[in-house]
Formats: sequence, structure tokens, C-alpha cells
Amino acid sequence: MSVQMLIWIVLGLFVIYRIYLRFRRTFGWQELKHRRVRTMTIILSLVGLIFFAEGAMHPVSLVSDVAGIVLGTALAWYSSTVTAFEHRNGKVLYRSSAWIAGTVSLLFFVRLIYRIIDMVQSGYFQQGAQMSDRLAVMGSSWSAGLMLIMFAYYVTYNVILLNKQKGLQRS
Repeated sequence: MSVQMLIWIVLGLFVIYRIYLRFRRTFGWQELKHRRVRTMTIILSLVGLIFFAEGAMHPVSLVSDVAGIVLGTALAWYSSTVTAFEHRNGKVLYRSSAWIAGTVSLLFFVRLIYRIIDMVQSGYFQQGAQMSDRLAVMGSSWSAGLMLIMFAYYVTYNVILLNKQKGLQRS
């Protein structure tokens, strides 16, 4: 087994682990930790901006990216209205809308599997493939818009959570 293949396997296992954590957090009560929510908001904002900046170069990508951002923001706003909060043992806990968060996460997961299958079928992982061939396989104008649904959802939802946390701590 080559080192490159081992890197892809480790990366794949890490992605599967993170997806598992995302789904586990989606379906249940979780502690509202200001620092973690703020850190994830910053990271997701930066990665989302990178996707958006890349898509802004092409008109079709720009349309799909803006549509993804609008849809993700609308879903986050609605999800925040149905989020439940509780105080337990001096901690603030919240439970998001499992259907919306689960659907957004599932959309990301399905899109990720689709891209991996597409990359395998097009020869992205072949030893002799040139970098220009690999880069041509990577991009799809509408898939970036699908990714931005997830980024916009979690960034907007996290910002709303942080604002609600301030109100909950005052009361």
C-alpha cells in the first residue's frame, strides 16, 4: 500500500468520525459552549468564504452559491425558532431541530459520497494522472452551492445560538 493511499484512508476515517459526531449531536441535548460555538462559526465562515470566492469567478457558480447561502440561512432561521433550551446543573443545554439539522448534514454527506465516487470513476486517484486532470475533476458549479447550504446553515445557526445564549444568561 502506498503512502498516498494510506493518507486517503486516514483522511476518510477522520471524515467518517466527524460525520458520526455531527449526527450524534444533531439528535439530542447538548451543552451550549460559547467558545466551541464561536470557534466553529469562525472556521465554517472562513471555509465557506473560500468556497464562495472560488465560485464567484463563474456566473453559474455564483448563482448556485447565492442560492445555497439563502437556503442555508432560511433553514437556520427556522431551525432556531424551534430550538429548545433547558437549564440543568447550572448549564444551558439546547436541542436543535433534528429534522432540519439532520437533512442539512445528510445533504452534505450524500454530496461528499457523490464527489468521491465521481473522483474514483474519473481517475483522480490514479498514479499517473496529471494535476491539471485532477483539478478538472474537482469542480462542479452546483455542488459548491450545495456545500454553501451547510456552511450558511451552521454559521447562521451558531450566530443565533450565541445571541440567544446572551439572553438566557441574563434571565
